[in-house]
Amino acid sequence: MRHRRRNRKPLVITLVSVLILIILGVVFFFPLNNLLRNTTGNDTASDKVVKSELVKKVKAKKTGDPKKDKKIDKAASILGKKKMSEIMSAANSQSKTQKLIEDSSSLSNEQAQIVAQEVFSNSDYTPLRNAISKGNWYQAYQQYQKLSDNGQLTQLQQDIKK
Repeated sequence: MRHRRRNRKPLVITLVSVLILIILGVVFFFPLNNLLRNTTGNDTASDKVVKSELVKKVKAKKTGDPKKDKKIDKAASILGKKKMSEIMSAANSQSKTQKLIEDSSSLSNEQAQIVAQEVFSNSDYTPLRNAISKGNWYQAYQQYQKLSDNGQLTQLQQDIKK
């Protein structure tokens, strides 16, 4: 009895093809996601996931004070209803950023102006704005973490309270 030698070429070709598809999917994910958003005018599945996480982060700021918690719930609700295309557009315009902050938070017009001015005049915020304007949510999250870690966001919150 003679054993046939199995041909492993089809298995190797299949594995290499799958690996190439995964790499292409990762590389082109954000451009494809943005294309889909621009074509349909609606939020994509990944946009919805990102917004859901943002809403969770906002709601996590609740203090137990009914007055403050009501404002937080309102801000989370408004943010959840905003289209990602509006948020991305605001990342390129100081006036749109101010309007977005004013509409989706309990900050006054003056406080929203302070925030928008700081975000556009301080170069530490530029990578975050660029990532948001491109719809690159992973990079935006990394920049958010960096700003949190280096104290920039804490400083901005203190500047608003003045």
